[in-house]
Amino acid sequence: MKTRRIAIRDLIAQGIEEPKELAKELKVTMPTIKRDLDAMESMSEEDFSFQKRETSQEILDKKDTILKMLDDEKYYTPNGDINIAKITQELKTSRATVLSVLNGE
Repeated sequence: MKTRRIAIRDLIAQGIEEPKELAKELKVTMPTIKRDLDAMESMSEEDFSFQKRETSQEILDKKDTILKMLDDEKYYTPNGDINIAKITQELKTSRATVLSVLNGE
């Protein structure tokens, strides 16, 4: 889906703007093109690129950082639960990454 939206953006930049032509070029249905065009209106520039894979060292560093955050009270809710959303926002990482550290992976 992301690849298709990047392709749509490239085709539009080449002057192919008609949804019917876009559908024909990408071999998809008109409703698919219309959904993509609607979604693309709210996408940021970052959404049109793929993130690079992290190196092993970067992953280990992030894991260490998350473990240090777990020792800090500011990363917990008033109920005493871990505030995963705050950690993911601060580190710009996924919830899955934080959960894998919490699960000892």
